Amino acid sequence: MAESDREERGRGRLKITPEQRRFFGGARANQPEAEEVSEATAKPPDSRPEPASSAEQHLPSQQRVPRRVRKLRFSSVFEMQNLALVLGAIILIGATFYVGKKFEFWKYKLATRNEAKIAAKATGEFAGASAEELVENAVMSERVGHWDEAAKRLIAAKYKNISLGGVLFHAAKIYYDHSEFDAADRLFESSIGFGENVDASNYFRGMIAVSRNDFAAAERFFEAAANASPFNPDYYYSLAETLRKEHRPKDAVARYEQAARRGGETEQTICHFKARMAAIEAGDVDPVRNELEQKRQLGPLPIDWMLTEAAIAIHQGDSAEAVKLIEEAREADRPQLDARFAACVSDRFFSVACQSNAELAAACRVNP
Repeated sequence: MAESDREERGRGRLKITPEQRRFFGGARANQPEAEEVSEATAKPPDSRPEPASSAEQHLPSQQRVPRRVRKLRFSSVFEMQNLALVLGAIILIGATFYVGKKFEFWKYKLATRNEAKIAAKATGEFAGASAEELVENAVMSERVGHWDEAAKRLIAAKYKNISLGGVLFHAAKIYYDHSEFDAADRLFESSIGFGENVDASNYFRGMIAVSRNDFAAAERFFEAAANASPFNPDYYYSLAETLRKEHRPKDAVARYEQAARRGGETEQTICHFKARMAAIEAGDVDPVRNELEQKRQLGPLPIDWMLTEAAIAIHQGDSAEAVKLIEEAREADRPQLDARFAACVSDRFFSVACQSNAELAAACRVNP
């Protein structure tokens, strides 16, 4: 009986409930479940755990990174990339602006360095002479026709005493007057770099560019000359002529008008005439014709308006009428020794028309 009671009690111990096991097991047995409860209560009731990726499923639980943490990391990397792109763009814009500002300066420094080597050679030929003595000797050499020697002395004088003004421009003008355009162009550029006669130097560089048919460069130089000296009509006139050679007659009209406003009576007449020629080239014939009729009502037409009427006839294809009007204008200009007539018929409009019509060419020929 006692043995059966022990078996019954042993079986009774084996049949304890889970609640009793947790109770008798103490805090150590309850710790994992407490952690599970705390994790479950940390999330909102309706939140669901995000499924792990296939790669994460093969990792140990200690190496898995929550997806929310990975999203934060990716967002930070993306923001850093955007910041780097913005900073790179700012640096690029700043570098472009700096290079644009410094390009002309670097270009001038390089040109000055090259010319300094030439100048060192030039000054070596006149080592014993002062800058003032070189200028005086240059004046005398130029007067007796030794223009090349005079130019060399002026260049040497400038590099011996850079405070001398106008000497490089004068040397450049000597070369220009003797058709040494390459040397003249380099010296005019140096003259601009030293601030000598900036407007005139740009003007002559423009004339040299025209002689080379580099009309884009000529336009830049004439504009620079006009900016440096905005009251000189020659610069606007030359710019207008260049624009017509670039086949931009509409742009030329405004430049002729600017030249006319700055010139005397004769310059105004020629500039207004050329503005009308540019308008006809551009196809704006009606305003010119209307102004011609208004002039006719005031009395006999002046020579420039007679030739304006001839230009309209050429534009309309009536070369016979144009020849007649040109010859009448020539006779009317006899007392002035063909001065105004020659200035008008030498315009680009008549020069182009005469290339394909011998009768027009004969009518426009200026007597020697």
